[in-house]
Amino acid sequence: MEHKEYKRIIPEAQASVLFVHGIVGTPNHFAEFVSRVPEGISVYNLLLDGHGGSVRDFSHTSMQKWEAQVRDAVEKLAVSNTEIYIVAHSMGTLFAIDRAIENPTVKGLFLLAVPLKIAPKPRMLSNLCKVYFDKIKPDDVVAQAAKRCYGIAGDKNPLHYFGWLPRYLELFAKARTTRKRIQELKTPCRVYQSARDELVSTASAKWLSKNENLSVVLLQNSGHYYYTPEDFDFLLNEFENFLNQIDQ
Repeated sequence: MEHKEYKRIIPEAQASVLFVHGIVGTPNHFAEFVSRVPEGISVYNLLLDGHGGSVRDFSHTSMQKWEAQVRDAVEKLAVSNTEIYIVAHSMGTLFAIDRAIENPTVKGLFLLAVPLKIAPKPRMLSNLCKVYFDKIKPDDVVAQAAKRCYGIAGDKNPLHYFGWLPRYLELFAKARTTRKRIQELKTPCRVYQSARDELVSTASAKWLSKNENLSVVLLQNSGHYYYTPEDFDFLLNEFENFLNQIDQ
């Protein structure tokens, strides 16, 4: 599966939508959402550095590079579009929150699985092993979803993954920093957390709910990557409502 970023920049457009995926993720995660953005709105579906390539590529990137990449994307979009809306998943939501706090051009956020508190579950390791060994049953919808959202090429040498530890330590540190900043967020924000999330603790929703500018919905039957058909239809409907607020 190819992992490529997608740009549709319309210089005369007033608004743009920036998509930011999560750690070891892919722009493909947002395919259904991107297809629903009206033609009159600019789109930038970002591929973060070190993603879309090898395990070693990911080892050699950094949180600092990802943060700079998202910052640069917002600044470039702001040159031609006066309103920016950010859609993000997991780690990408932490960057989106930063940009909304620091850049008034960001007018709205649509966030999935915000990891303010991270608590990996055993089923997270189970899914990772299934993806790693490429041993996923056709009816294992949770592992299949994890595989579709995985943006790193396969590598069966476990030694090559040791370089990933700093990236995840950076993620934990970023989550702690964002918890301290969440009350600074004044931008209207829709948040969708999953009760069966394998990575994000449900305590994240409690932190988020302390900010009255955030609308937080807990999806009872979905996980970090997998959404039940009912929940996914609900998310797409919510996204279309989110888009309706954008002037074209």
